[in-house]
Amino acid sequence: MEDWLKEFDSWDKENHEFIEELQEHNSVLFDRFLPVYAVLENLSKQTSEGLIESSDDVEKIIAVGLEFLHDQVDTCKLLIDTKFKGDFHEFLEYDRVVNAMFFIDDLKYELEEKKAVYDRETLEKLEDELEEIMNKKQPIKPELNLYIDDQVTRIISNQDFNLYGIVDIFSDIADTLGLELFSEDEILIGRDI
Repeated sequence: MEDWLKEFDSWDKENHEFIEELQEHNSVLFDRFLPVYAVLENLSKQTSEGLIESSDDVEKIIAVGLEFLHDQVDTCKLLIDTKFKGDFHEFLEYDRVVNAMFFIDDLKYELEEKKAVYDRETLEKLEDELEEIMNKKQPIKPELNLYIDDQVTRIISNQDFNLYGIVDIFSDIADTLGLELFSEDEILIGRDI
């Protein structure tokens, strides 16, 4: 397990600033990465403090989380370099599109794992549409998420299918560890007593 923790610490040193930039700019990608990142950060801290011991479950969590972060953060950085010529802020203008592309990858993985029958052609068309928005730097319509939800519903129609991907799994693990990932501002209506 210590090898995985060393790998996470190394990854974190290399990518911590990028994660912070996503957070500072309220990127939807930060919300996507946060459950995985927070769990790995917590497990690293608890292990270094001797509060938890190595187990197959902990090692699997770390391995899966690291693979997820490596893959998706590296993809973001590659997109910044290739599609946006190193312009982080222009990349952020398309973070919803990138997030949707990651979501579709999650969906494809789940569909293949469950050997589900689905409209592969429509899914590929949706991927192409998202890619084209980014490649041509087209304006992003406010209803993008609704459009994607509608297309996904059509793609997996006539099935009892619930997507429960890595982000969902790590959100549950974070809950189990007692991590509060997203804080909500309390709104006072009326007078404070």
